[in-house]
Amino acid sequence: MQFRETDLPGVGKRYTLELEGGGELTLIIHNTGRREIYIIEDEEEEPTCVVSLTEDEAKDLGFLLAGTTYQPVAPERMELIMKEMVMEWVRVGKGSSLTGKTIAEAQIRKRTGASVVAIIRGEDMLVNPDPNETRILPEDILVVAGTRKQIKNFLEYCGDCST
Repeated sequence: MQFRETDLPGVGKRYTLELEGGGELTLIIHNTGRREIYIIEDEEEEPTCVVSLTEDEAKDLGFLLAGTTYQPVAPERMELIMKEMVMEWVRVGKGSSLTGKTIAEAQIRKRTGASVVAIIRGEDMLVNPDPNETRILPEDILVVAGTRKQIKNFLEYCGDCST
């Protein structure tokens, strides 16, 4: 499998995956946050499938594709869980109260109820970062999970952070 990244000046970025079974999957991330997914079959010039996603829809799909553990749950319980749980991507600013602290030192879960499930740092993603070892740096993007209220608490606690 081969992966290519291409800058699209004035538009955003294009990521192309050559699929093992043949063909390509192309993702275009527009500067506006909109995402487009194209599936191109072998020896075809036009895509056989095109999907356009909002930024929030793309985040939800990313959560699913990232390999969350699946456990069968009664439909009524799942509906309640999905209504309550939120994931937010939060960029840490230089003036944030979290800058330079570990997740444990910042007491994020204790103070807000939210959990940091991943940190995107440049091109790297730290999944399930060690709360005692991983320091939060300016420009880190924290993937935070919790209820809407917990996410709101987190954003207030974070200070210089943006979604």
